[in-house]
Amino acid sequence: MSEEIKKEKFYCVFGIGEREFLIPKDSVVQILDITRIFPIPGSPDYIVGALPVRGKIIPAIDLAKIFNIERLGYSDNKLLVVEAKGEKLGILSDITPFFVSFDPDIVVEDFIDPDKLFDQLKVNSKKNSEKSNA
Repeated sequence: MSEEIKKEKFYCVFGIGEREFLIPKDSVVQILDITRIFPIPGSPDYIVGALPVRGKIIPAIDLAKIFNIERLGYSDNKLLVVEAKGEKLGILSDITPFFVSFDPDIVVEDFIDPDKLFDQLKVNSKKNSEKSNA
């Protein structure tokens, strides 16, 4: 008898306010302490600013503004650098992100698909620029 081996799914857990979210471990490039975020004039409100990471400028995204979650402050945030559609994004986290694994048949709530998030941010960014040009 051959028994099918179930592969575990690996995720990175990060927090915004009182909520925790999961993102696929494979999408995570690195986790950084935030020293300074540089503001980007005219950017959508969910983009807190940008910071240099390994010679590239990475936008710092505040998902609290997208999901309407109360954030206590930015003083101890970590930046979760993820790759989506070949681009790197920084996601603010109120907790130090950590990694977990689940059996494949467990349904995961509060899951963030980086590619879908990237597409959503692009759409929101275009809407904001259209409003400011009108």
